[in-house]
Amino acid sequence: MKDLVLAIDTASVRGSLALLQGERLLAEYTLESPASYLNRLLPGIDRLFLDIQRQPTEIKAVIVSSGPGNYTGLRIGMSTAKGLALGLDCPVVAIPTLETLAANFPFTPFPICPVLDAKKNEVYAAFYRCKQGFPEILGDYLLVTPAALADRITGPTILTGPGLERYGPWWQSRLGRHAVLAPPELRHLRASALGRLGLFRLEHEQPCFLDQLAPFYLRPAEAELHRRPIN
Repeated sequence: MKDLVLAIDTASVRGSLALLQGERLLAEYTLESPASYLNRLLPGIDRLFLDIQRQPTEIKAVIVSSGPGNYTGLRIGMSTAKGLALGLDCPVVAIPTLETLAANFPFTPFPICPVLDAKKNEVYAAFYRCKQGFPEILGDYLLVTPAALADRITGPTILTGPGLERYGPWWQSRLGRHAVLAPPELRHLRASALGRLGLFRLEHEQPCFLDQLAPFYLRPAEAELHRRPIN
């Protein structure tokens, strides 16, 4: 696929945007700032196009992170992707957040375990193996304690993701040589990796229906947990 593709990740505090044309990465930005995605996402997209001297009307597909991850960030990213797709009449592909993190290690022989801090002393995680450069999930998506995740690791495993900032040293101490911690620069979601996965899906699967497109949460938001029933 040689058309212009926009990739949007807002699943964690550190977001990412990228423009791709086929296998060529044209531009990639990191959105890391005290400002919210509400203030920075659309200006960041505009800046991408300005820097490569292209027009948003050239977008032929939008790739977006589907979760799990930051509740508000995912909703903003998904809403932006839907709006662009409706306005430009182009398809949307949603990619799981943990799969994108695993895609940073396309040719390792070890299993990969991406981890996001889910707060409340829990983590979002999954196990993957990369075959022919693309991650394939092993089992289910997990919402578990760091100790419960450690109990599932019985051999050398690449641990990656923003969750390492909080729990990496503990896993290293608990698991020893079985915990292969990713370097800091590979622990974050990259929109370029998201775009590569999305392009593969576009070539081999049907894009998402907009009315069925929604963030994937392993845990309800706090507001939903404490919502009082309406009598």
